[in-house]
Amino acid sequence: MTMMSRIESIWQDIRYGARVLSKTPGFVLVAALSLALGIGATTAIFSVIYGVLISPYPYAKPNQIWSPQIRDLKDPNQSRMFYHMREYVEIEKLPAFAEAMATNPGSRLLTGDHPPENFRAIAVTANAFQFLGVAPAWGRTIQPGDLGPDRSPAPVIVLSYKAWQRLFDLSPSALGKTLVLNDQAFTVIGVMPPRFGWWTDDGGWIVEPEDPRDNTEVAAIVRLQPGVPSRAAEEQLQGLLRQLAEAHPDDFPKTFNTRLINYLDMTVASGDMQSSLTLLFGAVGFLLLIACANVANLQMARGTARAHEIAVRISVGAGRGRLFRQLLTESVLLSTAAGVLGILLAIGLTKAIVALMPAGYVPNEARVTVNGYVLLFSAAVSVLTGIIFGLAPALKSSRHDLVESLKDAGRSLSGQAGGRTRAALAVAEIALSVVLLMGASLTVRGFVQLQRLDLGFQPDRVLMVDLPMPPKRYSTYAQRIGFAERVLDAVKSLPNVESAAIGNGGMPFGGPRSAYSIEGQPKTDSRPILMQLISASYFRTMGIALRAGRALTDQEIALADPVAVINEAATKLWPAGTSPIGRQVRLDLLGKPGPSVFVPAHSSDAVTVVGVIADTRNQGLRDPAAPAIYIPYTLVAPPGRTLALRTAGQPMLLLNAVRDRVRGIDKDQPLMRPLSLDDIVGFETVQPRFNMALFTCFGLLGLALATFGIYSMLSYSVARRTHEIGIRMALGADRRNVLSLMLSMGGRLVLIGLAIGLAGSVTLARFLQGEVFQVPGTDPLAMAAVVFLLGSAAFLACLVPAARAAKLDPTVALRHE
Repeated sequence: MTMMSRIESIWQDIRYGARVLSKTPGFVLVAALSLALGIGATTAIFSVIYGVLISPYPYAKPNQIWSPQIRDLKDPNQSRMFYHMREYVEIEKLPAFAEAMATNPGSRLLTGDHPPENFRAIAVTANAFQFLGVAPAWGRTIQPGDLGPDRSPAPVIVLSYKAWQRLFDLSPSALGKTLVLNDQAFTVIGVMPPRFGWWTDDGGWIVEPEDPRDNTEVAAIVRLQPGVPSRAAEEQLQGLLRQLAEAHPDDFPKTFNTRLINYLDMTVASGDMQSSLTLLFGAVGFLLLIACANVANLQMARGTARAHEIAVRISVGAGRGRLFRQLLTESVLLSTAAGVLGILLAIGLTKAIVALMPAGYVPNEARVTVNGYVLLFSAAVSVLTGIIFGLAPALKSSRHDLVESLKDAGRSLSGQAGGRTRAALAVAEIALSVVLLMGASLTVRGFVQLQRLDLGFQPDRVLMVDLPMPPKRYSTYAQRIGFAERVLDAVKSLPNVESAAIGNGGMPFGGPRSAYSIEGQPKTDSRPILMQLISASYFRTMGIALRAGRALTDQEIALADPVAVINEAATKLWPAGTSPIGRQVRLDLLGKPGPSVFVPAHSSDAVTVVGVIADTRNQGLRDPAAPAIYIPYTLVAPPGRTLALRTAGQPMLLLNAVRDRVRGIDKDQPLMRPLSLDDIVGFETVQPRFNMALFTCFGLLGLALATFGIYSMLSYSVARRTHEIGIRMALGADRRNVLSLMLSMGGRLVLIGLAIGLAGSVTLARFLQGEVFQVPGTDPLAMAAVVFLLGSAAFLACLVPAARAAKLDPTVALRHE
């Protein structure tokens, strides 16, 4: 057969298939809607996966960007990606690397013609924009020429699109204007496109000095030379860093190795969101399979009804292969129509998913839309779906017994033509629906457990604000401590303020970590301890209970006395039965506070434990309390503080009053990230809430499709067995017997499907245990909920056709053809 003949034959199949489908609009509508739900959900999730996981970044070949990292062999969970500038200069010289760039993230105080704010000013090496390969939307980017012969940077800045919009209202005249950052004027030379967001999407990029004598720490990334494997590059890097560690042993762990981490594996596009989207893609795959099984069942019922037509076509010379191809063409036409509806559904569903997506778990460069790649995926899924659900019906229909079909024996008394296959499809629908519903139930249970956690502190009615202090204006220990003291005194007297505290960033989650040693015990290389800098009223403000000893006093805070309070988790660092109160702990960060951090003249690295507080969730809601030590905030003066106020009413209503008091002390001082503590805790639940919402949605869609599948199969069985039912009733069976017969037939399928689905859901529960969902490996309550929900829906789906069968008039049923 020539190519033209084949095309003509395919075109004939398409036209004939369209005519056949047009004669059954009810079947087409029901089948198309079922498939559209599966295709639309699958397309929507793929659009998110494409925008967040496959192509989240606009940079040139992001999959070829590597981050060189140092891993402490004694604490493999701790890795370092920041290097001193002298180390970076040596790293970029390695022959394995084609090019390298470095980033120094930070913020600066914006003043001048704009209201004071903490402006994200990301310092990058002069080759950064060339490395990243993204052209500016306006003006120019930073170039190597912006770095002087002495390696000093030119005072220029490239703005993000959002910052350009916010500060200059998208005016082209922004080029050449100046921004005053930390009292230094920077000239705007360019604006990046909306999707560019290297370390910030609402700030700008300035030139990083590249002086090897500078002790600044920068994050380095590299590209490998063509043909150089990552393992060979790691060996070169390991050799270099061992040499640097010999020269500067305090800057490196005692034992370490180096590894290159691909950029796509270390950003927010990986981790929790990657796990969530992978699971959700599996969920919509199940949903699509349920829809396919549903439509396959309808197709098989329709094929049985067309048995006579098919037999006639075979008897007049139609080959079974051609007939199979014709029936499969009809299925693909149907799935293509469903694909069009699915795309329309996917557009709306994608917008809903984007609205639910937690911002902190998605790259700020990502753009989730139904683009050309997504449409191509949807088209492929539509065709593949048509083949999947059309394959079994087409095979079954093209193999009808010719003689029996021509004698119209397809309506045999038992009506079992294709019955086993349809029953198997119904069981598969139920089993897949159980797995989907089990996933939804587990996410709901996990979310509820997360909401009921004992935090160890009271988040209600607490206002939190950050106070960044510009290093030029607050360049000494006395200036920083004095500013913090004045702010604390000023806000304490505000109406409706019950308690106020000041400390370091990280309250109540996170904070700096310090290596430590305990008096009377040998120093170990155990994990660093969390170190919180607090004022005397911190525990009262946060609602944390005292377990033993006492809290810190105002006098100890004012005098920067070397005292400390630890949490219950930290008491386990001492031998069992030993009280830590009165014992000394040495903290390395007090002896070596790092750049831009000051300590008092009488500073010591040793503090004495005076009390023990209750454990709090200090590493996030899903992790147990880590050992923590709380010391006077006056022992360390970083370039920023966090203010916490417990209020008598709505905390955000006090924001303007707090801002006025702070600006009364320093008119150029901004207040950053004003949030209630309830909001901060709420951020910890956005990812589980996202998982719960989508899993529940897809689970309920699967339930609806499976229920409809059971209903349609039993309705068809009633129609096919009407004559048989009439005979049974004529021989003495009453309506109750008929009802019991039909319910038992449907009930067997439901029970088999439930058993298979529950077995599969045990594996699912074990898989869901981990970072994304904190749920028990087996959850009887979740299983009971799924069995009840699906069992109730299935019973109703069985009851309607069974009741219709029981109401049949025996006389009419006996005459039924």
